[in-house]
Amino acid sequence: MAGSVIACGRQAKDAERAALLKHAARLFEDLSRRSENTIPDAVLNRTRCVAAIPAIPAGTGKLSRRGVATCREASDHWNAPAFITFEENGGSKHGADLLIFILKDAGVRALRSGRLEIQKQKHVEAPLVATTAIPTQVELSVELLTYEYAGNVLSGSGARGVLRQDVDKGPHASDQALSDVPKKITEQYLSSLTSFFNTIMPTGIVVHHTALIPSENALPRSERDVDKYHETRGFEITCFGHIYHAAYHYIILSNGRVQGGRPERCEGAHAEGYNSYLGISVVGDFDSQDNPTGKKGATKPTEKQIASLVQLCRRLKDRYNIPLQHIVRHSDIASTRCPGDRFPFSSFLQQLEATTPASSKSRNR
Repeated sequence: MAGSVIACGRQAKDAERAALLKHAARLFEDLSRRSENTIPDAVLNRTRCVAAIPAIPAGTGKLSRRGVATCREASDHWNAPAFITFEENGGSKHGADLLIFILKDAGVRALRSGRLEIQKQKHVEAPLVATTAIPTQVELSVELLTYEYAGNVLSGSGARGVLRQDVDKGPHASDQALSDVPKKITEQYLSSLTSFFNTIMPTGIVVHHTALIPSENALPRSERDVDKYHETRGFEITCFGHIYHAAYHYIILSNGRVQGGRPERCEGAHAEGYNSYLGISVVGDFDSQDNPTGKKGATKPTEKQIASLVQLCRRLKDRYNIPLQHIVRHSDIASTRCPGDRFPFSSFLQQLEATTPASSKSRNR
């Protein structure tokens, strides 16, 4: 009898762990695809660990919730998840999922030791892209940030309490806890988590030129050429369950044809510190120092390329409500000459502004 009771208890715990991983995976997928707002890229890039704690029905009187937490050692490598309990002291809506982003090493150590204090951050509201596309250093200097998600609406949370990680009772207890959960469930959770951290809400546009592909000593003929080259440079990203290599979101060929790179909602790899901006690269080398005589291709973009760039930027600008001042050259934000001094950026901006409705102009100033 005792053995059957223990077996039933273990099965119940395994079912709970599987359910927590499934719920967290769905939560991260929803945040990636459906939320009308999202967490700024700078916050996601600084996050060391994240905890996802499911909502509980209002009126139950419960003061604790079970959840799952995961930490990472590298930018795109997440460790196996651990299971946690949040002992709440108030400040959150029970009907909302709770997300806790740990930004500092001290918070990571506290979580791993089995007890992390969650307190409302003084003078700091958890930033969201709709109001704070680029957070300040004050907002990024806190130990952790808490958010709530309900009805496809993401908001800051004033949740308070203690987060307790299940402390191992033996050298392999953590591995054993996961081994009893179907591997497919854990893999889906980690894939959804990775995709979420690689998802952006675009806040600007960076214009590049491709220059030559060194290995080919030639301009790219298509997005595929760029993709193959960027794969060798380690620009791989997992987003929405797929792997992409091209650092840019769009390539504009010499004939004006626009080809897609990684999806618009996937973080770029084209401008350090500005990868929440969409990257558009125009095929060519338009720098007078690097390509003075045109041996490396046309010395300036074709009319068709500029026309396509104007049309594409207008569409992206309207779709994501991007202000004109957030449409920049790579050289405006980094120590580079890209897209070259022969790129007619002022003329391009004038054409773009001329095609922008008056109401949008006034709103973006």
